[in-house]
Amino acid sequence: MLFSVIIFIIDQLIKIFIGFNISLNSSVTVIKDFLYIGNVHNYGAAFSILYGNRIFLVLISVFALVLIYYFLLKNRVFKWKDIITCSLLIGGILGNLYDRIAYGYVVDYLDFYIFGYNFPVFNLADACIVCSVILTIIDTVRGAKDGI
Repeated sequence: MLFSVIIFIIDQLIKIFIGFNISLNSSVTVIKDFLYIGNVHNYGAAFSILYGNRIFLVLISVFALVLIYYFLLKNRVFKWKDIITCSLLIGGILGNLYDRIAYGYVVDYLDFYIFGYNFPVFNLADACIVCSVILTIIDTVRGAKDGI
């Protein structure tokens, strides 16, 4: 899945750029009171849950990749939307898995303020995972409506 590799590479290049250009736990304003680019080390999962459980999070990521691989091998007929959805998921998992193995934490950098709420800082890999889940839900709901 070439698209997964492209996502992984872009994610890692952005994280390298962030590491060299933005000090840890600081940020740069892109759009005042809306979007900031920061440099945060996340030692947990989303919203820092499971903080400090690096080995467990690595194992969960590897397990998820094995399940996805098994699912892909078992069902060899794909629609383009399935390929995009799986590529987003695999690329996102690989991006954060690499960080956890190589550094012991995930580099997060997208920091949004939405209606005055400081949304948790995340990265491209996280966004790809969330998008794949949203696409899967949409596809499932559409399938249920079609009686499939």
